[in-house]
Amino acid sequence: MKAAILIAFLLQGAASEAPLPDAGKEARAQTLMRELRCVVCENEPISQSTADIAVDMRRVVRAQIDKGSSDTEVRQYFVDRYGQFVSFRPPMDGWGIALWAFPFLLLAGVGGLVGFRALRAGKRDLTPLPDDRGGGPDA
Repeated sequence: MKAAILIAFLLQGAASEAPLPDAGKEARAQTLMRELRCVVCENEPISQSTADIAVDMRRVVRAQIDKGSSDTEVRQYFVDRYGQFVSFRPPMDGWGIALWAFPFLLLAGVGGLVGFRALRAGKRDLTPLPDDRGGGPDA
């Protein structure tokens, strides 16, 4: 009897990781699973994580897609529960724009500073040194 219960649990676990029957839906699910971060492993997508929560998250992704949710709705489902951290793609609004733009603004600022200093250094009034090659009054 205990063996039957154990086999039932093992079969249920295997069924939860079964791909969706529709290849198009499974491809969407796999793409979304690569975009969502495991909240335990942090820098690993749920598609590669072996953590229990990642298994549950994969199950939810497949269930959401199977019931007809769009990719945006599935992403929002996880963002609502775990925060923006769960997404590997930061949003392109509000602070997200600042995060995307900061490296470029920093690079432009450093380039401008270097250019300004080079331009200023070129305008110094340098007096020429006397010619010591001969031909002068001491020669």
